[in-house]
Amino acid sequence: MDHSTSGSLQLSKHRIEALVDGIFAVAMTLLVIDLRLPEHLHISSDAQLREALAELLPNLYSWLVSFVVLGIFWVGNHRVYSHVRHVDGGLVWRTILMLGGASLLPFASAVNGHFFSQLAQGVYSIVMVLIAVGSLLVARYIHRNPQLCAHPMDDATYVAICARLGGLGVIALLAVMLAGLFPGSANCAFILGFGLRPLGNAMARRYAAAPAGQPS
Repeated sequence: MDHSTSGSLQLSKHRIEALVDGIFAVAMTLLVIDLRLPEHLHISSDAQLREALAELLPNLYSWLVSFVVLGIFWVGNHRVYSHVRHVDGGLVWRTILMLGGASLLPFASAVNGHFFSQLAQGVYSIVMVLIAVGSLLVARYIHRNPQLCAHPMDDATYVAICARLGGLGVIALLAVMLAGLFPGSANCAFILGFGLRPLGNAMARRYAAAPAGQPS
């Protein structure tokens, strides 16, 4: 247990929660800016409109993945902060690191939607990993500092969070690898993200069921 925060200034969690909500709301809104028809096109028929909309499909898929991922991270942050009574500087700056990644996702999504390359997918995946690392540091800090909590985070919950965020890192790496083999289709790897919550729940149950003093 880390008691380094016991003598530090304790702050209301509501201000940082408001910042989290604001940045996630802006980032999720900015994602849609890239969904626009090219200004140079002069569309005069339904056939031309269908062709233009078809060209937007990669951007639309990138928007969908990014919007869902931001939603998942927002819900996850809300869950971990439900344990917290007040915050200190360590928790604030770890949260700001996570928000830095979230604020970059609209840019990374635009790059990923326009360029079908391993480099573009790498940019996107790096931002995903940055958000995941920030989220993991937030959860770890809350877990290791129960004096900040109204309801301390138990070990099984922390194991579940680590499994989900670690799984997202693996998926991001897989997406980069797929981009080298199947350009334009690598985002399909993030469909695996729907299995992360069941994975986390299974890891938590396994940890809780393990005999005391034995590895799970």
